[in-house]
Amino acid sequence: MEKTRIDWCDSTWNPVTGCLHGCEYCYARRIVERFAGFEPEENGEWNMIQYEKGGERLGIANSAQYRTASGKKISAPYPFGFIPTLHRYRLNDYVGKKGRNIFVCSMADLFGAWVPDSWIEEAFKACEKAPQHKYLFLTKNPARYVELQGSKKIIKKDNMWYGASVSDGKSLIKFANCYSRINFGTNLFLSIEPILSDIVKTATWNECAECYCIDWVIIGAETGRRKDKAIPKKEWIEHIVSDCYVNNIPLFMKSSLAEIWGEPLIQEFPIGLRRKE
Repeated sequence: MEKTRIDWCDSTWNPVTGCLHGCEYCYARRIVERFAGFEPEENGEWNMIQYEKGGERLGIANSAQYRTASGKKISAPYPFGFIPTLHRYRLNDYVGKKGRNIFVCSMADLFGAWVPDSWIEEAFKACEKAPQHKYLFLTKNPARYVELQGSKKIIKKDNMWYGASVSDGKSLIKFANCYSRINFGTNLFLSIEPILSDIVKTATWNECAECYCIDWVIIGAETGRRKDKAIPKKEWIEHIVSDCYVNNIPLFMKSSLAEIWGEPLIQEFPIGLRRKE
């Protein structure tokens, strides 16, 4: 189990870590660079293996610890750095635990094009072992949802929430092209983070809000201290708020918007994710 400061979920769970998208504002890469500790070529073959898919290096970790050549055991949360890695020892973390909203793979994109179907299926099977939880998935590659739907590998259950991450009009178009072909349930959400443009002013926005059964919208600003950090204009946020209200879509503002929006933040949950008091 992993505690989290992400305010729209109760916990995070990372059976897979690492990503190949290469986003310049990626918080996960910054964290891994701080805690990786050693490079993949130093790992040997103790409790980890590496293999390639489509020319990309991928890793599998079967233990939370790594034994060095001298025999010393050390913690290895990111044994291959930011190389996509399946952590098999984490798959049963939430079995038997009290029900909660879990963000799956906050340190990865589980549905990235480089991720083997078998990894996704292992994560899904782990979710089915602990049905008391609500699982929230988020990807920059929603086309993978469509592929898994076609191969009948997607799980169609009320506790599974499938989200797409967008930042501007270009990524919204990709989202719309995919979500228009999804028919595996109504638990679909959109995360607009970081907000890089006035996304509501794009022609695609109305189509998304009105046609594709979006059950929830999360918005946030870029975090960290990157030199060219993007700061959204307040009017961009106001446009999203207004349109979500018109279309009756619950809206959740991340705490990263506090300095721009002010207090209180709007932090709404859809009925299926509301916490019991």
